[in-house]
Amino acid sequence: MAQDIDRSYWRHLPNFLSALRIALIPVIAWFTWNSYPLFAFAAFVAGALTDFLDGRLARAFNWRTHVGALLDLLADKLFVLSLMALLWFNETQVPLYAALVLLRYSAQLSVIAVLIGWKKIPFKVAPRLLPKAATAVAFLVLGTGFLQLVAINWLSETSELARLVSNAIKVFSLVGCALEAWVLAIFLPRYWMILRGRHDTFG
Repeated sequence: MAQDIDRSYWRHLPNFLSALRIALIPVIAWFTWNSYPLFAFAAFVAGALTDFLDGRLARAFNWRTHVGALLDLLADKLFVLSLMALLWFNETQVPLYAALVLLRYSAQLSVIAVLIGWKKIPFKVAPRLLPKAATAVAFLVLGTGFLQLVAINWLSETSELARLVSNAIKVFSLVGCALEAWVLAIFLPRYWMILRGRHDTFG
């Protein structure tokens, strides 16, 4: 039975979910720019769920591939990078935290171009615990950022809910700043090694 499932088109589901996460970026941006914060929040939650499901499905049914791992990683980077910039522009993010996230994710996306386009070397995708924790906090901050837009739109910027969410963003961002600084301190020397062709693992 497991072999029948593996041979079916279902094995492409994790990659479809990762691609869907990328496709949701302009949808979320459109809803945000056109003052539909509740729809933007719902679309963000859908995107976050695809991140939760794609890797778990791939592991559960042994649908893991190098392309799938790279697509999942790429989807995460683009999703967080784009939406963090969007919410920073809408002033629902702590500037220092947003800047650290944009710096890390931009650098990490450039690594993919370096490895594939410049070095043209095979590489491994191996996400580590610390970057995964930092990414989880980034998703949490983004979620509360979209929730704040909902609260402001439905109530007001001075409403109790808006203030509560704003305080939550500050707390999450404080934790996120520490994690992002730590990840950057580890990642930047590794980036230098990748540029010199002395490292082949990205995560």
